[in-house]
Amino acid sequence: MKMKISVFYGGDSPEREVSISSGMQVAKALKKIGYTVTLIDPSEKDFLVNLMEAKPDCVFIALHGGKGESGIIQGFLETLNLPYTGSGVLSSAICLNKIIMKKLFFYHSLPTANFVEINEGTTPDDLPFGFPAVVKPANLGSTIGIKIVKDRTEMLNAVEESFSLDNEVFVEEYLKGTEVTVGILGNENPEILPIIEIETPTGFYDYEAKYTSGGSKHIIPPRLNRDALAKIEDVSLKTYKVLGCSGCARMEIILSKDVPYILDVNTIPGLTNTSLLPDAAKAVGITFEVLCEKLVQLAIKKCENQRHKKG
Repeated sequence: MKMKISVFYGGDSPEREVSISSGMQVAKALKKIGYTVTLIDPSEKDFLVNLMEAKPDCVFIALHGGKGESGIIQGFLETLNLPYTGSGVLSSAICLNKIIMKKLFFYHSLPTANFVEINEGTTPDDLPFGFPAVVKPANLGSTIGIKIVKDRTEMLNAVEESFSLDNEVFVEEYLKGTEVTVGILGNENPEILPIIEIETPTGFYDYEAKYTSGGSKHIIPPRLNRDALAKIEDVSLKTYKVLGCSGCARMEIILSKDVPYILDVNTIPGLTNTSLLPDAAKAVGITFEVLCEKLVQLAIKKCENQRHKKG
C-alpha cells in the first residue's frame, strides 16, 4: 500500500495563487499513481487539526515564498519528525533571502551580479555599477516587486514599492545576456536536468511571463555552445552544494560575456502548467507523476539518513 501524503499549498505569501496551482497539480499527480493525498493550507485556522487527522507519512511542500519557503514550515515539520520535500531549514532560509545568499556567493567565488543593500529612507545618490539597474525585494520570489530602472527617479520609486512588499531591499547590477534556468534533483549526489533557455517577448521574465500560457518560450536545448553549457552546469552544481540544497532546486542564471551569473535559487520551484522544472524533467522522459514521486522518495531518504546519523 502506498503512503499517505499531505500536500501543503496556498499559504499567506504574495505567491499564494501560484502555490495553490502547484499544490493542486501535485495532489492530482500523486493520487493518479496511487497515493492517499490530503491538501492542507497552513494559513487556515484548523491547519494543525487537519494535519494531525491526516497522519501523513510525508509532507509535500508546494508553498512558494513567505513562511513556506523560509525554513519556518520546514522547522515545524522537523519538530514533528515528519519527512518533507525540498531543502532543510537553513538552506531554505538562506535561499529565500537573496542578500544573504549573494554574500555567500561572493565568499565562495561564485559569479553573481554586484549589488548594494538599501536602508529604508536612505537610497544612494550613485550606484557603483550605474544604470540600468535592478531593484529587488530580498525575500520574495516569482519576480514579485522586481523592477528594471533606468535612472535615479525610477530607482527611488521602485525602492519605495519594494519596501511596501518587504523589509529588505537591494539594487543589483543589470546584466545583459542569455537567460537560462537549471533544474537539479537529488540530495548528496544531485543530478542536473536539461538546461532551458528562456525567451520572452519583453526580454524580462516577470510574473506574467512565468505564469501566463504563451508568456515565455522554453527552449531545450539552449542555443549555446558546449563550453558555455559546461560552465553553467559546473556553477549550478557548486551552488547547490554550497547552499546545502536537497530534493530539488531551480537556478536562474544569465550568461553574460561568457560568465554564468547566478540570479536566484528557488528551493521550491513552481509545479504549474507553465513551470520550468517539470519541462526540464519531461525533456529526459520524467513524467510529472514520476517527478512528484521522486521528490517524495528523496524526502523519505533524507529523513532516514538524518535519523541514522542521530543514532
